[in-house]
This record gives sequence, C-alpha cells and structure tokens, in this order.
Amino acid sequence: MSYSRGEISTFVMPHMQNVLGDLFGGHLMALVDQAAAVAAIRHAGGPAVTATIDRVDFRERIPVGALVTCVATVDYVGNSSMEITVEVYAERVSTGERRHTHTAHAVFVAIDEHGKPKRVPRLVPETEEERARFERARVHREQMKPKR
Repeated sequence: MSYSRGEISTFVMPHMQNVLGDLFGGHLMALVDQAAAVAAIRHAGGPAVTATIDRVDFRERIPVGALVTCVATVDYVGNSSMEITVEVYAERVSTGERRHTHTAHAVFVAIDEHGKPKRVPRLVPETEEERARFERARVHREQMKPKR
C-alpha cells in the first residue's frame, strides 16, 4: 500500500481565493483530484480516471499564503476501481505549523488504451495502520454501493 501514494503541494495564491480571502473550494477540489490521480495511476501502472468524489469534509479555512499539501492513499481496490482517501494539510511555512484541514474520498477506475476498465493489482496491507485503512475503505465501499 505504501507504494500507491500521491502527494502534491502548492502555495495558495491570491488568484485562488474566494470572497472571504481563503482558498476557493473549487481549487481545493482540483488539488484533491490531482493527488488522487497520482495515487491511482501509480497503483494501476497506467491511466486511471475519476469515477466519483464521494465526500469532502471541509473542516477549516485555508488562508492565502498557506502551503497546501494533499496526501492520497489507495486504501481498497475492486477489479478496476480504487478507493482513495485524500488528506489535506495547510502549513504556515514561516512557523512550520501544520494542520489537517480537509479529508476527501474518491474512486478512480483504471482504463486500458481503448478507454475500457482494466484490472488493477491487488492491494496488500502490511502494517496495522494499512489494515485499518483497508477495512475502513472496504466498509465505506459497501455503504456507497447502493448510491452509485
């Protein structure tokens, strides 16, 4: 599981702000999608596309000037789909203060050269934390199936 991880970071710039002067939710969603794509493509060993972004929990505002880091992990896989959790952190670079501000859940599907779903490698949880993430994602997947 540790191989199937994606991480991106960027500064929140003035053009990314909402009317309150914080990171606009749409920009955050794009960052979440990009980090999840890195994890999915890395795990699948090739192209993968967004199937859903089930949920984003907005916990805190992220001010202009903060360094935003999105950490994506593949937590469970089906035949061609991958359940991915993205945790978002905001850092005040001058002090090193870092806060977990958002969590998102996404599903990506691996595709072949014709755009059709293709099988992905099994996921092997190796640590206690990975086994817990795997089980949480499995339960989440079962809960979301009727809604998809």
